[in-house]
Amino acid sequence: MRMHLDLEAGISGNMFMAACLDAGLEPKSLRAALATLGLPGWTLDLKRGRRGGVRGIHAAIRLSQEHEQQRQLPAILGLIRGAELPDPVKALAEKIFVKLAEAEAVVHGIPVDQVHFHEVGAVDAILDIVGAAFAVWKMGATRITASAVPTGSGSVQCAHGRMPIPAPAVIELLKRHQAPLRADPVEAELVTPTGAAILVALAERYGAPDLPRIDRVGYGLGSRDLPGRANLMRVLICDGDEETTSPITDMDRERVAVLSAHIDDMNPEWYGSLWELLFQARALDVALIPVTMKKGRPGVRLEVVAAPGDEESLARVILANTTTLGVRVALMDRYVLPREERILKTPWGTVRAKEAAGIWRVEHEDLAMLARRQGWSLSQAQQHLMPFLAEAAGEQLAPVVEFKSYDF
Repeated sequence: MRMHLDLEAGISGNMFMAACLDAGLEPKSLRAALATLGLPGWTLDLKRGRRGGVRGIHAAIRLSQEHEQQRQLPAILGLIRGAELPDPVKALAEKIFVKLAEAEAVVHGIPVDQVHFHEVGAVDAILDIVGAAFAVWKMGATRITASAVPTGSGSVQCAHGRMPIPAPAVIELLKRHQAPLRADPVEAELVTPTGAAILVALAERYGAPDLPRIDRVGYGLGSRDLPGRANLMRVLICDGDEETTSPITDMDRERVAVLSAHIDDMNPEWYGSLWELLFQARALDVALIPVTMKKGRPGVRLEVVAAPGDEESLARVILANTTTLGVRVALMDRYVLPREERILKTPWGTVRAKEAAGIWRVEHEDLAMLARRQGWSLSQAQQHLMPFLAEAAGEQLAPVVEFKSYDF
């Protein structure tokens, strides 16, 4: 099932839950799941209503007794892990809270484990986040997209006093995950910290919906009327897996750091040694792209892909071994195919072969070595190996190592 979040009036935890309930999530199953957290003195109040003439569901957590208003991340994660919930629900709820804690830690300048959640750590927010994770799992959502995020304006009262809208934690979450913004002049908090954490944990991409069809719609109502708009969040749902002819059945998504620099005054002979130094410093990929720079001078764009955390050491290598005065760094996601390496036995010796999406490829170094040894060109060596690649299955391929290195 694919889901698109239409954020015309923003997002909060209770609006997301309400939209899922309106789209078919059973209230009984949601209440039963939240009860396993063992938090006393709360009820999930659901009411049908309208915002801007549109009918939907309003969800609110009602507390019947006082609760601890400050919790640290380890306590919240312990609460989730001790609940009788499916493992995917626990994992997603933990992911949402960790993202929220990381943002709060940056805002307050303290370690993640020392963040004290105030509004966010209250019982209603814990229930909102766990409820959102349960809804995603129970409804079977396999891909979630969202529209651009409306910012709102004005100020809001927080535990530390009045803060500008969007709140600092919301800004940090949207910045860290590069969520696109949509300017909105309405003076209201359209995105809560809880809602922002749920959004960035779920959304794979932002923009217009790309569903092949719409099978269900759910409307989650906000708590108040907004001037000039319907205060609601809408989910658009396409049931089932859309038909596809793509041979790609499995992909991994990962975060990488991309470093780049434009260079127009460096001796081209130096790039060879730079290449070696960058890979020694754990670069995943290196590319040189021709560009035209200021005053019409030809230059190159040096682009280096790295694992997050390695960008500082790679930037030092670039600055020390090129003529550039600055290095740009951007964090982005990429989709990659899981890959496996095996040994291919041939009459001319063994060569390493890599498989991805059912296609086998010989390592270039091994192909070149075989060609030199046999006095073949590379194309001749490839042709000789084709029958063995076509039969790359069963006993002929001895497993060597399974790995997830994507630098080829």
